[in-house]
Amino acid sequence: MYQLKMAIKSLSKNLLSSLFLLISLCIGFVSFVFIASHVSQEMSYDRDFPQAENIYRIATNIYTSGELKLTKPLCERAMGNELKRNSPEVLESGFFFKPGNLEFKINEQVFKNENVLHASPGILNVFSIEFIYGSRSDALKRPYTVILSESYARKYFGDENPVGKTIFKYPGASYEIEGVYKDLPRKSHFKANMLLSFHDNMRLPPPAMEAWGESSFYTYLKFQANASINGFNKKMNQLALSKKRNLAEGGDIQHTYYLQALTDIHLKSHLKDELAINTRADYLYVLMAIGLLILIAIGFNYIHFSHTKAIKDANNWGLRKVVGAKGRSLISQSLLESFLLHLLSLVLAIFICKALSPLAYSNYGLALNFSEATLLFWIILLCMILLSTMINGIITGILINRYNSLELLKLKFNPLTSRFSIQKLFVVSQFVIVIAILICIMGINKQLEFLQEKNMGMNLSNKIAVTVPKYMRKSSSRFKNFETFEQELLRHPNIEAISQCDKIPGELLAFNFTFKEKGKDKNAKASVMVADVNYLKNFDISLLEGSNFPKNANNINSGCLINEACLSDLGYNHPKDAIGKVLQLKDESMTEGFELEIKGICSNFNFQGMREYPGPTILINWTQEIMWGYYIVKYKNPNIQEVIAHIKKQVETTFPNYPFQYVSLKSFYNRQFIKEFQLIKMLYAFVYLAIVISVINLFTMAWISSLVRTKEIGVRKINGAKTHEIILMLNKGFVKWVCIAFLIACPVAYYAMNKWLQNFAYKTELSWWIFALAGIIAMGIALLTVSWQSWRAAKRNPVESLRYE
Repeated sequence: MYQLKMAIKSLSKNLLSSLFLLISLCIGFVSFVFIASHVSQEMSYDRDFPQAENIYRIATNIYTSGELKLTKPLCERAMGNELKRNSPEVLESGFFFKPGNLEFKINEQVFKNENVLHASPGILNVFSIEFIYGSRSDALKRPYTVILSESYARKYFGDENPVGKTIFKYPGASYEIEGVYKDLPRKSHFKANMLLSFHDNMRLPPPAMEAWGESSFYTYLKFQANASINGFNKKMNQLALSKKRNLAEGGDIQHTYYLQALTDIHLKSHLKDELAINTRADYLYVLMAIGLLILIAIGFNYIHFSHTKAIKDANNWGLRKVVGAKGRSLISQSLLESFLLHLLSLVLAIFICKALSPLAYSNYGLALNFSEATLLFWIILLCMILLSTMINGIITGILINRYNSLELLKLKFNPLTSRFSIQKLFVVSQFVIVIAILICIMGINKQLEFLQEKNMGMNLSNKIAVTVPKYMRKSSSRFKNFETFEQELLRHPNIEAISQCDKIPGELLAFNFTFKEKGKDKNAKASVMVADVNYLKNFDISLLEGSNFPKNANNINSGCLINEACLSDLGYNHPKDAIGKVLQLKDESMTEGFELEIKGICSNFNFQGMREYPGPTILINWTQEIMWGYYIVKYKNPNIQEVIAHIKKQVETTFPNYPFQYVSLKSFYNRQFIKEFQLIKMLYAFVYLAIVISVINLFTMAWISSLVRTKEIGVRKINGAKTHEIILMLNKGFVKWVCIAFLIACPVAYYAMNKWLQNFAYKTELSWWIFALAGIIAMGIALLTVSWQSWRAAKRNPVESLRYE
């Protein structure tokens, strides 16, 4: 009890130092709690599904002439069932399939739902989905049936049982509701509030209906517990080879398959056409490292402030030693003070975290939910706090205890005079953190600006994509006056041009066609996209040779356009050599095939993203009779809202009851960088914290330095030293420490940035000015911080300085 009273008295007596310690610890705990909670939640994705450790997804590698062209998280429809039938270790199999249209109508409400998937009945067993209404054993076995999530059913039907009601899906299908299931875990790599049946008696794309047709199915397997997975990939590939009747695969085209653990998908799978944008594990490692470094920096500050407090209270410590206080007693009091400060800081940090939680999630994507926190999170948090309490308390006690009573009474010790001290190491370490983070922020910013400003081969400025019905004939009776739709759009003075297409930049193009030149044997894979005669001009894509699509020609006679990558795969070096050649295209199912004459060669363009070089692409104009889902509208700058209002009116007039939706092409395309933008925001937040911590630390060091050099400063001033000379003398050591930190931080940050840039096909240069600017900012922060304290010491009356001696 006596020790507790002494600890409280000591903290109260040095209120300012205690307050700085409290603030410093709060910053560290708040940062750590947010980071630890976020990392813990990200690492627990998909683990809430029953037997998640036994569930795997099948992924496909696609090779052309032995070169890996694409890896996707999809395979053929029959793969799962065949593996279940031939492999006793496979208990369940099921698949998801993305629907073509996402527009629905319930009663009179028309809406777009992006969290909807076709699903096989087996998927319900793979993920052990629980039903509230209906039966899992009977669900999704009939054509045109649908099951809803609990929250979605409540949104549109309230508390009534919706089983037996219908949902209309554009362009023209009614689905009967046959069940309501409990909401899927929030931390899942896929979102599905509606699951549609997938049946042979439904109007679906013919290639997808084939058992061994398109690789378009997200297929999952549930294995027996403790099943051997190591040799299953080989078994799976052998089975596929024996079952597939895909004649196009063979020779130049090869598919291989492998398993992905369900619990690895969210952090380790970043394939084309993922069901959602996954988190990169290396970004989490960066956050974890930052959180740990901030805690270490806070520990440095704690020791510094404790040292400061000890210097200020040195006489008291000396007197206690004179009257017989043992070293153990001094360490105990220091440990108790540490415990009290840590406990109070933790309580304050929890309240601060809860208050800042909405802001942290909306601005930085840092999720904090104590109710969902894992046991690992609480264990790590508790261990970190106990470790910090013990280390900071014991080290502070040892630092005080190593001096004898005479040294304490006369204040003869100076922790900054030796060439090397733990305090100098602390300052250097903190500025290494600050400088390295600053370099990374500027490097990432420069790379993202480089990618966004780089000529991608197509111009996305001043363009929006308007959603229209997909796979419907333009002559459909559901449309009103479609023949005047395009003319009415172009009547607006701020609309320059329009064009039709089936995909918009940033989406994944269909990569399910094999092509070769007629009369030759070499096969290759290409992406195929539908575009009209205005497409190249609308996007400023260069036509290198030949002509554009002929106007008013039917689908086959309109021929095709190919890009430079496709020209290279055909074996031609000059665009003019390929004009007039005939391409033979076949889809993966071998149910669809056609021949197209090459009309023109266009330049490469980065349609899918900027992380890789453009692949072979074939453009076909099949827009004469069919709607393909998008109209691209190119507008002038003045009044975009007026343009949107005009388009909305025309869409609602021509397509009654169809939801009007549009996206800015540039914004949609830049979604590929969403994780990088989020990382930059978080780095900014944490570099501010690191700067605050470093400023507090430097301020303490400057205070200690001026305190222990009080006599020297007084003597120098009596001997005629100027104020600026005193400031220069006191600042010189700090400048040296920042320079050392700069020399350490530069190679560390350069290595980290080089590793990160390997994720991109197009890379910016890590210019020298990035490193120089980071060093200048760090030096400016250091000088501004210590110069204030140095100026106060230099302006002190020398008589007042010397009276301590």
